[in-house]
Amino acid sequence: MPFNPFDRGAFWQAFQHQRQFTLQLVAELSEAVLCAQPHPLYSPVGWHLGHIAYTEAFWLLQESSGVSDRDRYCYAADGRPKAERRHLPPKTHLLSYLATIREAVGDRLYSLSDQQWQRERRLWWWILQHEAQHSETIQMVLAMQGIFTTLPPPLSNQRQPLWIGGGRYCIGSEDLLALDNEQPVQSVELLPLTIDAAPVTWREFLAFVEAGGYERREWWSSSGWEWREAAEMTSPFYPIPENLDLPMWGLSFYEAEAYGHFQGKRLPTEREWEIAGQQGLLNQGYVWEWTQSPFAPYPGFQSYPYRGYSAPYFDGEHFVLKGGSHWTRPILKRPSFRNWYSRTTREVFAGARYVHQEDFISQ
Repeated sequence: MPFNPFDRGAFWQAFQHQRQFTLQLVAELSEAVLCAQPHPLYSPVGWHLGHIAYTEAFWLLQESSGVSDRDRYCYAADGRPKAERRHLPPKTHLLSYLATIREAVGDRLYSLSDQQWQRERRLWWWILQHEAQHSETIQMVLAMQGIFTTLPPPLSNQRQPLWIGGGRYCIGSEDLLALDNEQPVQSVELLPLTIDAAPVTWREFLAFVEAGGYERREWWSSSGWEWREAAEMTSPFYPIPENLDLPMWGLSFYEAEAYGHFQGKRLPTEREWEIAGQQGLLNQGYVWEWTQSPFAPYPGFQSYPYRGYSAPYFDGEHFVLKGGSHWTRPILKRPSFRNWYSRTTREVFAGARYVHQEDFISQ
């Protein structure tokens, strides 16, 4: 990072910069768009604004938070059912709620003693990253309504695969910003591998579609084919962009896996991806990239700041994505960062890159 994460002033600058980004996302949105719920699994944009403010108050203001039972019901993750979250107050109220909480948070930040700041700073950085994650979710909800705040550039013409030598490497992180599921650092063994220089593009994936990719059983796993048939899926989730050389986004794990079989390649393990990321993997950060690894705790895992953040998703149904997307905030883009979704999720800004099939798998 270009600043010292241990410094209180540097934190506040980053905190405010993230808030400016969040507010810019919604500045021109109508009340209708703020309240729209284009997918039953995702909350409206306006709810995310309320949730950001509520979470900030809950964790950082403590007893003085003024969090009401109404706020908790409306904006806590385990509060109001998603089907009812489109019933929101006016945009002016949501923006005022954000501003009021942020003012109180700023006052508390600078009232902390140096010892209190040292004890609490991990939590404050966690809250900043929480808002950063929700700002990407806001962009996903907008994309599902056909509103793209921005698009990634076309992928580089550099297509030479990257060879990674075998040996022992360290994965994970214990930096101040590291989330609970990134910790602790561990030493792992890696077998040599060759990984593609870039994630798959729309042009490349559409070749799979045109070859009958959604109709040909041989490219799909048994569970993937069962899901595809039940969903009667015949095409990608998002509309095809004009520029087919953009990285493919909106892929589920099962679609990414099937495309790999079509190409005679395989998805990397998260260990392989992370080590390749450390070694200067090309064209990172355009889309989240699926790995074939279930989301699981590292040895010595400890929940933070509460058990429900990561631990409930160590269920064998959620798989790891790496790298970040064009819509991901820079603070979340690090090789150790672990995103996770179920294998059937198609709405995320997710694609994939592949390891050459002849390479062994490094668990």
